[in-house]
Amino acid sequence: MSKLLIVTCTRAKTEEEFQQRPIFHSLKKQCENNSNISFHIFKDNQRSLSDCYNEALTDPANLDKTLLFVHDDVVLEDIFLYEKLTESPYSITGLAGAKTFNKQADKLAWHLCADRKDFVGEVSHIQNEKVWTTVFGPTKSRALIIDGLFISCKVKDLAEKGLTFNSSFGFHFYDLSFCLDANDKQVTCGVLPIRAVHHGLGDSMLTPEWEEANIRFKQSYCK
Repeated sequence: MSKLLIVTCTRAKTEEEFQQRPIFHSLKKQCENNSNISFHIFKDNQRSLSDCYNEALTDPANLDKTLLFVHDDVVLEDIFLYEKLTESPYSITGLAGAKTFNKQADKLAWHLCADRKDFVGEVSHIQNEKVWTTVFGPTKSRALIIDGLFISCKVKDLAEKGLTFNSSFGFHFYDLSFCLDANDKQVTCGVLPIRAVHHGLGDSMLTPEWEEANIRFKQSYCK
C-alpha cells in the first residue's frame, strides 16, 4: 500500500503546545484511522518552510511516499484524504489556485494575478466559530499555481524531474515559485475537492515581509 506522510511546521515548542494548534486532533484521527498515514512535525521551527519541506522531499526513505505539506492552522476533515492524495491524477495536488498567472500584476498573490474565470478549487475557513466555504471554480482541475497552505506531492514524480522548493523563498512565495518551477519541469499540478478548514484568512500580504518577498519574486520569476 502507498504511504502518506503529513508534514507540518509549527512554532509550538512542546507537545502540549502543539496539541492546541488547529491541526492536532484531525491529524491524530487521520493517523489512527489509517495505518498507512504517518506524520512528521517540525516543532519550535525557526527555519524556512522551503528548507523543512526539502528535507522531507529529499529523504530517501520518502521516495515512494506521497507527502502532504500543510500549515498547522488547517483542520484535515476529509475522511477520504488518503485515497484522494495517493490516487490523485496530479503529481502535485492542492485545494485552490488558478490555471493562469499574470506576471505583470502588482501584487503577486495567486488570487490577484489570474482572471477570476481561471480560478479553480475551494477552501473552507473558520472565524468566530463561523465556517464557510469559498468555491473559486471547478474543484477537480489542472492548475498552474496553487495556494501553499496545502500542497501534496508524489515524491518519486518530483525526484525524477529534479523538483524541490526554491530555498530563496522561505515562507512568502515558496508556493508560487514551486508551482512555476513544476510547470517548467512538466510536473503536473492540480486541485481536488478535499474537505479542509483553514483557521487563517491569508492576511500575511499586509506585512512588510510579504512586500519585500513580492519584489524579490518579481526579480526572479517575472523578467
